Amino acid sequence: MAIVLGPVLGFRGGNEAVWQVGALVVTDGGEPSRLQSQGKAVAGKQLAEHKGRTVWRFDFEVQRGEEDTPVLYEVEGKSFAFTVPAAGRTPRMAYTSCNGFSSLKLLKSIADKYALWKIMAQRHAAAPFHLLLMGGDQVYADEMWETVEPLKRWNELPADKGNKAPFSAAMAAKVRDFYFDLYCRRWSQPELRDMLASVPTLMMWDDHDIFDGWGSYPPERQTCPVFDGIFALAREHFRLFQRQEDAGSLAAAALFPERGFTVGHRLGDLALLTLDMRSERTGEQVLSRDHWNAIYAWMDGLTGKSQCRHLVVMTSIPVLYPGFDMIEQALGILPGQQEIEDDLRDHWRSRPHKEERLRLLHRLLAFSEREKTRVTLVSGDVHVAALGILESTRSRDGNANVINQLIASGIVHPGPPGLLLFALEKLFSPVEEIDRGITAEMACMPGTRRRFLGGRNWLSLCPDPPPHSDQGRLWAEWTVEGEDHPYTKVIHAVEETP
Repeated sequence: MAIVLGPVLGFRGGNEAVWQVGALVVTDGGEPSRLQSQGKAVAGKQLAEHKGRTVWRFDFEVQRGEEDTPVLYEVEGKSFAFTVPAAGRTPRMAYTSCNGFSSLKLLKSIADKYALWKIMAQRHAAAPFHLLLMGGDQVYADEMWETVEPLKRWNELPADKGNKAPFSAAMAAKVRDFYFDLYCRRWSQPELRDMLASVPTLMMWDDHDIFDGWGSYPPERQTCPVFDGIFALAREHFRLFQRQEDAGSLAAAALFPERGFTVGHRLGDLALLTLDMRSERTGEQVLSRDHWNAIYAWMDGLTGKSQCRHLVVMTSIPVLYPGFDMIEQALGILPGQQEIEDDLRDHWRSRPHKEERLRLLHRLLAFSEREKTRVTLVSGDVHVAALGILESTRSRDGNANVINQLIASGIVHPGPPGLLLFALEKLFSPVEEIDRGITAEMACMPGTRRRFLGGRNWLSLCPDPPPHSDQGRLWAEWTVEGEDHPYTKVIHAVEETP
């Protein structure tokens, strides 16, 4: 028996006393003969089986001590380790997105595909990360249109005929094989495999985990039987591999499990909110009203406890980013015919999503002012490193309320063409008036005159180390390929008004 994939660590929750972690392992047969941690055998839960390969999850519950705690564990004679933060300490976090390639041609064009993962491993060895936040496109399923023969044939049909075609049993079998094999292949790459075994992950999907542009196609395409069938299988494998759950289980800390994977965690003076922006996406909405209500109820539940100094919100697509209104309006003349139309409609500043975006920003600003909590948005998707700043002067105490948007993408996918970077820098206004007294600006990256960095990149988000950890700051550092030093932004806690 051999291990096909894993171990992949998944964060399952925590509080002041314990840190809960699962380890996902895929074997080519029965249960691994040994998984031990801290001198104890850990029982595995079987999550799924596919063509002789079995998916298991092994759960750890580690007591948090006065200092960071290294946790050793062993699978099939191989030793691994991860680190649990000290009680009361804010975890050291790394953030990634876009861990793959949107086409086979692009994949073959990059010599060192996992160069940024190697750098992260070096940083982790020097100062261990406690959480690995993965904000979307952990795999790229777009190659299915080139490699899954039934889908390739279906995609060549005229649109009206394809929209009416059934999702056959043969097609479903091939797509199921594709997703299962995709995770096993992509996550078994040595550089990525080692980090996934060393830092508990918190993952949320984006479109490429399903396929490019999911949720932003014309309604007749979006709801056709073949798209419905693909989505159901993409969801099944996202739940299995990224969330480490079977179909009968609720995701840990789920806020609206009826129709999505949004989760919220409270970790001392840090709260983490991870939004599922794909399960309910249509051309007219990102999340349903009921889904938003569940999110805001969770935020309201943070009130009355010990102060939450930071709320980090993971949104796969940046909430603050240049608008493509004019381009989208021009492309709308021929709906469904333009190659990038679905990407334009995907963004928050697409006209159908503007009101939903405005409501979100008002709620975050109100929460920040009421709770004296610094809100920070963390996003990927757009294949650049960038910094957005939302500022409101409508605060009751007369102080400006600021929310930072940290964009890091991609850790594997290369940046956009130079022409697009030039357009982002020169053709779009960096300042947007959101509402009366509320503006958003794409700021220059720290220490530069550039607003968008096109090199592959990832982000770390870490508190001050002891003895300065009571300062309440988070240090954001972008590591960009080809750059000698990271770009640093300090996120200060909200100061109390005298």
